[in-house]
Amino acid sequence: MKAKTKQSKISKNTFKRIPGVKANLKGMRKRANSFIADQVGKPVINDKIYNLHHPDFHGKTEFAFESQGVKYYNFGKDTDVRYMRYVFMQNFLQEVNLRASLETLQEENKIMTAWLDGSKGNINIGKALEILSIQRQRCNLSFEPETVFRLASCLYFDETEDLRDWNKDHNEKKIKQWKESHTIDFFFHKLFQELTGLKDISRTALQNYLAQVPETLKGWRLMVDILSR
Repeated sequence: MKAKTKQSKISKNTFKRIPGVKANLKGMRKRANSFIADQVGKPVINDKIYNLHHPDFHGKTEFAFESQGVKYYNFGKDTDVRYMRYVFMQNFLQEVNLRASLETLQEENKIMTAWLDGSKGNINIGKALEILSIQRQRCNLSFEPETVFRLASCLYFDETEDLRDWNKDHNEKKIKQWKESHTIDFFFHKLFQELTGLKDISRTALQNYLAQVPETLKGWRLMVDILSR
């Protein structure tokens, strides 16, 4: 007949009663939580992810500015920009110069053509001329904010972006964050000023412009919509 051995039960509070262990457990939990927090949002670094930490981009990027704790960088030379991203950059720069996106210009052209070729049932030169007047006034703006922000989103990138291309979803979120935090640092960056010609402007004047012009543009868009009917 085997003797029964009494097994001692170890509760979850056993270690807490041992001097020093409770403090050590707290310290371990704190360090673990801190490590996890530090890793959240950090870029993945390996040779298969083409962010700025990829070997192909070492020594080719430089710090530009910081917004809401996120650091943004730019390429040191045009020749370092990958082809697809460079194509986007050139398209956005063209829109900056035209003070409108390609989609906006195409839509306006479509409306004017319809009033001039009779496809709406009659010809209305007056409405076509009014849209041309709106385009002329828009061209006289110092810049159109939306086109400028898109260009900046291509010129300046964070540590997580794939630098071979321009991702629409990621950059729309980036632009939204810049607007919500009133980030205008890139306007005063040398690269941006050289490309756009937007120089010698004070922060106060720029902030006032960014607050007022969108309302003017909204009014023009409404007018074009009315003129399309």
